[in-house]
Amino acid sequence: MSRGSRPGTFFFANISSDKKSLMCQRKIHRILPNLSFRAEWDRSLADDLMASRNLLFFTEGAATFLLPASRRNKACVLVLLLCLLFACVTAIAQSSEDQITEHFRAGQQAMTQGEFVRATEEFKKVLSLDPTVVEAEVNLGLAYHSASEYELAVRHLSKALAQRPNLLAANVIAGTDYVKLGFSEKAVPFLQHALKLDPANPEAHQALASAYLAQENFRGAAEEFRQLAALNSDKSEAWFKLGHEYLDLSACLAYRGAHLYRESAWGHRFLGDLLFQRSRWDEAAQEYGKALAIEPRQAGLHTSLGQALLHAGKIEESESEFHLELQLDSSNELAWLGLAEAQVVAGQPSAALESVTKAWEISPELLAFQREFPTIELPRETAKNSVLALQSPPDAPAKHFLLAALYTITTENGNADEQWKNFQNDVNASQKPSRSAEPNSDPCRSHRYSACVRWLQAKKIMNDSQRLLLGRTEFALRQFESAADAFGQVHGATKENAEASYWLSRTYQALGAGAYSHLEQSFPDSWRTHQLRAEGYALRQDRDNAAKEYQLALQLHPDNPELHEALGELYLQNHSDTDAEKELQQALALDRSRTHALCLLGRLYVQNHENEKAIPYLRQAFRLQPDLPEASSLLGTAYVRMGHFKDAVPKLQRAAPFDHYGNVHYQMYIAYRKLGQADLAQKALARSQDLRRSSLEHDQAVIMGAPEMDNQSQ
Repeated sequence: MSRGSRPGTFFFANISSDKKSLMCQRKIHRILPNLSFRAEWDRSLADDLMASRNLLFFTEGAATFLLPASRRNKACVLVLLLCLLFACVTAIAQSSEDQITEHFRAGQQAMTQGEFVRATEEFKKVLSLDPTVVEAEVNLGLAYHSASEYELAVRHLSKALAQRPNLLAANVIAGTDYVKLGFSEKAVPFLQHALKLDPANPEAHQALASAYLAQENFRGAAEEFRQLAALNSDKSEAWFKLGHEYLDLSACLAYRGAHLYRESAWGHRFLGDLLFQRSRWDEAAQEYGKALAIEPRQAGLHTSLGQALLHAGKIEESESEFHLELQLDSSNELAWLGLAEAQVVAGQPSAALESVTKAWEISPELLAFQREFPTIELPRETAKNSVLALQSPPDAPAKHFLLAALYTITTENGNADEQWKNFQNDVNASQKPSRSAEPNSDPCRSHRYSACVRWLQAKKIMNDSQRLLLGRTEFALRQFESAADAFGQVHGATKENAEASYWLSRTYQALGAGAYSHLEQSFPDSWRTHQLRAEGYALRQDRDNAAKEYQLALQLHPDNPELHEALGELYLQNHSDTDAEKELQQALALDRSRTHALCLLGRLYVQNHENEKAIPYLRQAFRLQPDLPEASSLLGTAYVRMGHFKDAVPKLQRAAPFDHYGNVHYQMYIAYRKLGQADLAQKALARSQDLRRSSLEHDQAVIMGAPEMDNQSQ
């Protein structure tokens, strides 16, 4: 085999993904058809020796004339010695080349067999023989990646990419591993370059989104999620995942907002909204009340509190809050509509009609977007009585709007459609030029929303307050992607500017809900739709119906590890340990790299005090995803229970920033006390007690899905 024609292969191995992981499963790919192992030192030495050989052999005649006999004899001896030396060096070079080939092929074989440690040894031997073999450097990096040795992986991949920057696979994996290691700023250049090489690479988009999230670049992350959805040919899958990603962005922003502004009205409003979305009406009302105590004139807060009270069945209290909002701003359309809802529930349709009329007079345009009115479940009999009471008043836009909503509840769909069509005609008529405001008036102050957007977008430069106004106006018009873009451009939207952060969270929540709505309408019988319904039931603590929906999804897609994992988690929450273990083991049988399933099994065994059984699962989860707090927390807890206090401390320290209930700090207290570090033990205990007293931390933990460990060992 000639030197420049050896076959070689770059390998992907164990590149997998789940809900908590960044990697996506891929088959082995061949990147380059041939690898060259010709070394510069080998080439130079051989060329020099060949030149000497040619000089001596092909100028022998000339030497005969130029040299005396004695010197000709010496020259012949020198020629023989050089020929012998050349033969030895050639043999050595050939032997070295054969060793390189042998070790490289052995490394390849080890990779295909999943023996990644052996593969690293073989590729290191190649590099010890010839450090310039870039292909061996890349494969060594891939082998370390497959062995979950991410620090070593990025070291070798970065070195290789310095020489060969356009290797797609190496860029993707180097970037992904930097994300796993928590170095998002180092990950971004590799992933951006990978997408220049292959704009349709889903793994690069996913990893780049995660890197942006770590940097609190929510706008960039959202764009990557949209790109992923566009690339996915399975549209039910695309809508499901996009909805998930948007809601995760919303929850992340709200969670951070509640932390960053915990003593402010915005902090309580963040938390109130999240509790409201989870149908925890009374707790949401408490948070809105706390916000009002801090900032009683904040726009929209009384309306939010009124909605929470309305859903909690406290009609009179809710009406009072809507009236308080209107005292602050009589042109608040949502407050008038909230009041109308409360009046319909209270059996006061005429009063509700007056309230809707007020909203119409302020902005017909905004009222046209309130098709979901009323937002609460109204008894059918109440709706029928209201319909009868509204027959007497003359036809008007507000009447058409209200009747369309009531007929929908009574399932008189024909009448509902007719009334809504009449209302749409009313809206169109209201937008004719003859009804418009003066051209020089401020369209934003006069609640002309579309005109307000055009007016703001026409400005060459907008300040932060104008971008906020633009975003809120687009949000009101349900132009959520544009609104998110406007909020994302406000300076400090994720930290300094609480209001922009709040509205950006609301916008992503609306985008997620829109994606889910599209999924259910377009693919009502898909397994992803059943999974979505199951998650909705689980969120509302209706675990029986959640389990039924997961089972229906599994009937359509029985070999999906994500579904088995989700059902196993549901069983674990319901304390059905046997069923949970079965489903989680099935998930891992289908995909051994699912870090969340590994953590759930570890949690199951730790809760049941089977700590030795938990350790292998938790170690594997930690190896696969070192930045996963749950793996560190559970592993540290298991080590404490087994008396391995030195091993426990580093893991618990990793998890401590994400401790919501105080359990991690309590385990740190035990470990430090056993290690004789009294000061550190007392600090950990004090922090644990503070966290246990904090209702804010508890609520955020529930919102973010953080599991509460049992306290039996404490």
